[in-house]
Amino acid sequence: MIRNDFRSCFRIAGAAGLVLVGSLTALAQKDLPINVVQGSKNISAHDREQVRVSGIVTARTRSGFFIQTPDDKIDSDPATSEGILIFTRDEPPVEAAIGNLISVSGMVTEFRPRAEPASLPITEISHRKGQDSISVVATGLALPRQVVLTVADFKPNALDQLERYEGMRVLASELVVTAPTDGRVDNKNNRSISSGTFYGVIKGLPKPFREPGYDLYEYIFLSDKEKEEFKKAYPKVGFFDANPERLRIESSAQLGSDAINIPALTELKNVAGVLHYSYRTYTILLDAATRPSVASYPKNNALPVANDRQFSIAGMNLENFFDDKDDADIKEDIVTSASFESRMKKISLAIRNVVRTPDVVGIIESENLAALRRLAEKVNSDAVAAGKPDPKYEAYLTEGNDGRGIDSGFLVKSSRVKMIEVKQLGKSDKYKNPDTGQENNLNDRTPLMLRASVIDAKTNQPFEFTVVVNHLKSFLGYNDPKQMANVRLKKKLQAEFLARFVQERQKANPTEKIILIGDFNAFQFSDAVVDVIGTIKGKSTAKDELMHPADDIVEPDMINLVDLIAADQKYSYRFDGNAQVLDHIIVSNSLRGHIHGFGYARVNADFPESMRSDDTRPERFSDHDAAVAYFNLDERVMGAPVKSPN
Repeated sequence: MIRNDFRSCFRIAGAAGLVLVGSLTALAQKDLPINVVQGSKNISAHDREQVRVSGIVTARTRSGFFIQTPDDKIDSDPATSEGILIFTRDEPPVEAAIGNLISVSGMVTEFRPRAEPASLPITEISHRKGQDSISVVATGLALPRQVVLTVADFKPNALDQLERYEGMRVLASELVVTAPTDGRVDNKNNRSISSGTFYGVIKGLPKPFREPGYDLYEYIFLSDKEKEEFKKAYPKVGFFDANPERLRIESSAQLGSDAINIPALTELKNVAGVLHYSYRTYTILLDAATRPSVASYPKNNALPVANDRQFSIAGMNLENFFDDKDDADIKEDIVTSASFESRMKKISLAIRNVVRTPDVVGIIESENLAALRRLAEKVNSDAVAAGKPDPKYEAYLTEGNDGRGIDSGFLVKSSRVKMIEVKQLGKSDKYKNPDTGQENNLNDRTPLMLRASVIDAKTNQPFEFTVVVNHLKSFLGYNDPKQMANVRLKKKLQAEFLARFVQERQKANPTEKIILIGDFNAFQFSDAVVDVIGTIKGKSTAKDELMHPADDIVEPDMINLVDLIAADQKYSYRFDGNAQVLDHIIVSNSLRGHIHGFGYARVNADFPESMRSDDTRPERFSDHDAAVAYFNLDERVMGAPVKSPN
């Protein structure tokens, strides 16, 4: 759904403008209640003032602590928060022990991270060691009551709806995890370090998906003049409100707490902590002493095996599949031999037991042909060792233009599929960078085309098809004023490149069965900036609803298989708690009657980063789920439903 209701947002925008105003000189210290410092708006009326507040310490982090007004001292205004962060930069002093009632002084500050200027501010008190005072009034007190968060606390477009609880103790009695615990990956050693951070929603709220439209955060923090110019230039652009019902959960932020590593779709009970704000999302810093319990836990889903009247095509982003050899031409991560063997073992498990040895696998992010050949050998030998038929996968890859050395390629099951032709597309194509004026490569990870066939045992004739594996420009720099002109142009031109390729082949041979697969780094709908998938399909968004419109190039239109499956399965990736599709399989109309099913192998996007190094199980060999399509050799009666394997 495109959300266009801005009534709640204009109030935020007006308040956000005040961040740059405020008093620039510290005034004499004022003794104020926390609720007066917080006020009923995003920006404190006492911004940049020196104050003294008192409250019970409720949480301690590596750079500060939280205090909250005792229950018998709170005011009667539900719009004012009774909690606040005291920022100390270093670990808090011993006086700030949990359960202590303290009096503390410092300067009221509206904090925004430098990397996130288009973000709601955090009202905090900056306490300087040796300059500001802190004293203990009482010790060992019971903590203030928790605010129980309910479905009623969350509404569309209300980006600041939990401002009234900022810094306070909160409880989500039941929470559904919507993105697994993240972490930092060590590619060289195939290890990960958990961040302890995951996302969720209060049970009863819809699971958050990326929806059509322009990201509302990119609009809200424009100046009034910029907003007016935007509305005049793009009067029909829809907006995506970023799903403000999402909650970000930091399980290891409070001192003394350990990371919780958990998959998406897990149901938790009694998620308790202090409400903070980070990465454009209200965030619960989990209590160290009270950990949530698990009510239900998901598992990976194994897709069905194609029968002898079908063939299957998959697209798999392996995420930085570098080998243990030093390639002098690139600056890649050189992994240890043990780590490379471990990665291959894990990917082999996924290909054989979850994705079910597709006839053709489009591979994204492989370092080179040698690495891909070793993976093919590993899958083949593992299949034989497990008592299964040898798929006899053969690897195909041609070096592209990517500076890190990642390329796209194929694993082809030669036991069943006959290769006709492999051809690289667009390696020498250039475009003019609007920022530098230089001629840049249009395709860094160049598309690779495979023409192949499977023998139809019924007719003893080959069933020919053409597959192109793609890895388009990422979103990096998409909304950065210093980079976005070039990034957006490049994404548009790459989409038009593929659209022209398809149209030329359709015109030359209307019956050619064309399949585009891979990581397109684009949603299945318009984000109001560039409609990559619409352009490729031949059904681009109307020009007055898009910042960078494209011509309608493809006729007849292609079919994006994700459009045919259930709404709750339309994701291959999770970003900041939002499920979204980046990995697509798009087919020509000539294949319409042969489509049997489509789905995603739930083996990566739903599982925590901590599983990466466990090579006894397939989960989390990458951050993308594999897209898999099934085609019938027999033409389907038109109107019969397409099946989803999920």
